[in-house]
Amino acid sequence: MYIPKSYKGEILRKVTHLLLVSLLAIPLAPHYRQFFQDIEFPYDATLFTYTLLTFISAFINSLQIRMPSIYAVSLKMIREFRKRIIDYINENIKIENIAEFLRDIDNVFNKHEERFTEFIAGIEREYEKKYGYISITFGIVSITLAYILFGALSTLYGILALAIIDSITAITTLLTRNSKKILKHTIPSITTAFIVYSLICFLINNNIVNAISIALVAVIVELFSPEDNLTLPLFTALASYLLHH
Repeated sequence: MYIPKSYKGEILRKVTHLLLVSLLAIPLAPHYRQFFQDIEFPYDATLFTYTLLTFISAFINSLQIRMPSIYAVSLKMIREFRKRIIDYINENIKIENIAEFLRDIDNVFNKHEERFTEFIAGIEREYEKKYGYISITFGIVSITLAYILFGALSTLYGILALAIIDSITAITTLLTRNSKKILKHTIPSITTAFIVYSLICFLINNNIVNAISIALVAVIVELFSPEDNLTLPLFTALASYLLHH
């Protein structure tokens, strides 16, 4: 299947989205919570983690809005700092071939930084370059609210919806771009996302009716929402909570 070059960045972005959002399920894990209980942590470990992530993401986003070139500035500062360290070592530590060794290390860092810069440039949306990664902040805020209002299990459904529904509909819509659309996604993409998410929900609750109902809500929210990172976790969690109570 031919994939236009302009679509590859979007596919890479959604794969990255899937992996990062999936990591947000870790604070819900029993072993994670038990670890904090064992060290007598005074707060709800899951809520504390989500709150901390909310603050960090909002803080980074505020910096991006005020200083759109913050990444380039930070990278320049890191390289200058590294250069000063290398120059200092070269001047004060007399070891054979140390200069060449340090230069090779610096080149390795430079190559990895350039690749990372290319990766970021490939997945960034135009509005993110202007206004920062506000979608990340929206997603974490939504997940935090879902946990506060509906508890761990319902939040898990919300996280999985954001990871799976959002990623599958976006990628499959690109791959089936000539198919008939319903609002912003093609019918094959909606169908695929619905089936996959229904199966995952069924594996969690072993109730086919509940699984289909939650998946249906998630797909509808994805289709109608102007910002799915904000609405998808919260409304899916709400649907799960109502169906389990």
